[in-house]
Amino acid sequence: MKKHKFEDANKESGFISEELTASKVEVISSIILTLGYSLSTLATILALQEEEEAAQLKTSYSQDQSQQFKQMCKQLQYVNDRLDSIERKLDRY
Repeated sequence: MKKHKFEDANKESGFISEELTASKVEVISSIILTLGYSLSTLATILALQEEEEAAQLKTSYSQDQSQQFKQMCKQLQYVNDRLDSIERKLDRY
């Protein structure tokens, strides 16, 4: 019985090796190449998304910084106005 199973296994492996033809190898290689191109395209898309996110963060940071500068300018103007009013009051005395 064991000998019969061993022979069947040998026959099956023989069939598998006989069934592997050039056209099948070509189809398998096409599938592998397609997967490779797909992965490459996916990597490119992800890299572009990361670059876009980085650019958006930089723009957002620049806008935040600009807003902070405007606020600082307003505060400095307020302090300057206060100093002017104090100076005028001192000049009266």
